[in-house]
Amino acid sequence: MEACPISLGCDPHHSHLDGCFALPACRSLKDQFKNANLLIPKHAFTGDPNQASWVSDFHHVAPYAKIDQHQHKLYLRARRDMVKTHSGGGFGATVSSTRWSKFGTFSAKLKSGSTGPGIVTAFLLSNPAMGEEISFELTGKDPKKVVTNYYRRIPGNNLDPLHSSAATRSRLESHEETQALKKDSTQHEITYKLEWNEHHIKWFVDGKLIRTVLAKDTSDGLPTNPMQLQVTIWDAGHVRETMAWAGGMTQYGEDNLIEYVATVDAIEISCKDTKEGQKPWPGPEATRRLKKAQADAAASAKRSWKMNKGKHGAYGYEHEEGFFARLKRFFEWSVLTLIKWSCLLLSLIFGAAYFIEPKSTSVRVSSSSSSKNLGSRTE
Repeated sequence: MEACPISLGCDPHHSHLDGCFALPACRSLKDQFKNANLLIPKHAFTGDPNQASWVSDFHHVAPYAKIDQHQHKLYLRARRDMVKTHSGGGFGATVSSTRWSKFGTFSAKLKSGSTGPGIVTAFLLSNPAMGEEISFELTGKDPKKVVTNYYRRIPGNNLDPLHSSAATRSRLESHEETQALKKDSTQHEITYKLEWNEHHIKWFVDGKLIRTVLAKDTSDGLPTNPMQLQVTIWDAGHVRETMAWAGGMTQYGEDNLIEYVATVDAIEISCKDTKEGQKPWPGPEATRRLKKAQADAAASAKRSWKMNKGKHGAYGYEHEEGFFARLKRFFEWSVLTLIKWSCLLLSLIFGAAYFIEPKSTSVRVSSSSSSKNLGSRTE
């Protein structure tokens, strides 16, 4: 299987059904980052969740996410030395889980990298395709405060539902709150925990519950789509809509030597459904469909071979040649044949002239000698 952005899943409305595999299901884990091979660039991810636990989403742009297996930490950096955005800001890093969760408990022990205005460090659950998320966000505005939020996609109306996605037929609603922390998030490692199910979302900091949202108390319910777990650091200080929220414009220094580093000590995932993630991926049904698609492709190639009598083309078996194609090929053959015979004829002519030339010279010499002899006799 070729590398693909399987992390965003497959849209059955715009994809061949045989190409749509189920998203890799949640599997409980506790990662203390002792193995650097568990994080790979997203462009190298084949879609198989057994390949790695984490992907670095923007590694091909800037390799700012790294596991240090000696320090047992995951490092995420925001810098402006390699990449400068259109807004003039720097570039950060996002690490996403290769498995998707629908309900469970999720925690991360981390130290924020938001040591200056404009930088945001976040621990969240996210569905990028739908725009839904449940998050902790730590901004450079105040390291002793944390922003808790969830985005819920609300179904809406669209005049042409057959030619639009679910995202364009709906709207996102944010439910943001800010809570105080007892410690400076940039100086201390703090454990952030999310508890998410169909009935509620709860946010915990160092084991203390700081916020609860009950589904029964909301007008449109809670997010229910599968989510990836993510940790990220990004520059919000060069975007007009988020600059004030994040504390102001981000500073990198005259030589772009200033960097912002978030460190993650451990991540723990406890899935609500502990059985689904233990099943082989992509599963027997998807494997059956894949084998059927491969068999159909082989049968189609065989039929094409018979129809075209085994004529090979540049990309497999080509169709029967038409009249003009045959005429063109005949014309090309005729011209090449004419050139070939013309060259051969010229070669014969010049060859004959070469062998005849010496004899002609000797005759002229003889005639000259004869004239002299005749002249002498006359005298």
